[in-house]
Amino acid sequence: MSFINRRFLMLLVALVLAFSSVGCEQILKEIPFLQEAQPTPAPTATLLPAATPVPQPTISDETPMVDPYQITLWLPPEFDPENGTLAGNLMKEQLDRFKADNEDYTLIVRIKAPTGDGGMLDTLTTASLAAPAAVPGILILPKSEFEKAARAGLLMSIDLSEFQSEQASYFSYANAMTLVKGTRYGIPFAGDALCMAYKPIEVAYPHSQWRELVQSNVKVTAFPASDPQGLMQTLLYMSLGGDFGGDETTVNLDEPFLQQSLLLLSDGANANAFPTWLTDFATFEQSWQALLNSNATYAVLWSSQYLALYPEKVTISPLPRWDDTGFTLADGWILAFPQTSAERLTEYQMLAEYLLETEFMGAWTEAIGLLPVTEGALGQWKNKEVAGTLLQISQSANPLPGNFVMSEIGPLFSQATIEMVRKQTTYIESSNKVLKALTE
Repeated sequence: MSFINRRFLMLLVALVLAFSSVGCEQILKEIPFLQEAQPTPAPTATLLPAATPVPQPTISDETPMVDPYQITLWLPPEFDPENGTLAGNLMKEQLDRFKADNEDYTLIVRIKAPTGDGGMLDTLTTASLAAPAAVPGILILPKSEFEKAARAGLLMSIDLSEFQSEQASYFSYANAMTLVKGTRYGIPFAGDALCMAYKPIEVAYPHSQWRELVQSNVKVTAFPASDPQGLMQTLLYMSLGGDFGGDETTVNLDEPFLQQSLLLLSDGANANAFPTWLTDFATFEQSWQALLNSNATYAVLWSSQYLALYPEKVTISPLPRWDDTGFTLADGWILAFPQTSAERLTEYQMLAEYLLETEFMGAWTEAIGLLPVTEGALGQWKNKEVAGTLLQISQSANPLPGNFVMSEIGPLFSQATIEMVRKQTTYIESSNKVLKALTE
């Protein structure tokens, strides 16, 4: 082999070893004649900073686009138009009327629990910040959740004069439910009030005064003495004229009214009108069952509990009074508008007018067993006898205290009620304990 051939062979071997240790790309860069043998890569475009594309937002189920012709309504499960009940069918018919009269709009109905994870308030809080387009145009909330939403700035303030529905005939309790710190954030939709149930076959003329009731030794009045909210004591205290002060950061009680209301519970326990076994009851459903089972002559319960069953041998009346003035506590449901664009509020009001229509509200409340919030709607009821009693109850109703007050007094009033029914202490000692606890 010639010298030249040997050099070439040695060079070739060296190149193979270099390729394996350094890498083809590096060798190609360092050997000019091999570089010239490589194909020239296609030129690549270099984007200038000004030409960098702007990322486009993605669209998902959680962030829907706003449809100017779509109206979303949130309803609680009790008001589901597809539940197959008479009330559900009436709601469905009314919503179908709106759709027929407003064909340009698409009505979306969502059924959501008012409370809990994924409930109305939870979803409303999240969506208002992260996905405003997912916020409904209208929703119907129970009073306690409505107050939370209003205080959190999630609802629009409204002016009732902008609605055609009969504003002047709202019961006072219903009107008051929509006010939070003096501002109106909703429209009354339906109510529920505490009342007295009894069997006419046993009681020809129900007692109309609290004092008469506790002096009747053989008449047992059932109520949930262990109710965590202490509603029986709250009712007695407020019906005497007691309030909680105007400051929303503290609760101030009227000591004379507090003592007098606790004294009634104590006297009732001593007369066996409020037997010890009432402390086993924590719900008004239990006091209702005590009446149905003939363990009690009277029962304090929500009007909706009676209206849901209409037991043949039971009737209801307003609660007993301290004097000539009737008094009861009421809860309810409120129609409200979440914080959405003011431009669309007029469209949402169109749907609200259908939901608040007097004839519809009369038929629907009678079917579902809730109190109408206007006298006009109550006048639509077919059962005129019951409607007459409900009118008296509604006229004497006052809204439940606000969430803060209930959270402060509920446990204290509940414990005081238990102490009175069990005869564990005197009404003065119990009153002092409540007042002391509120100052600590």
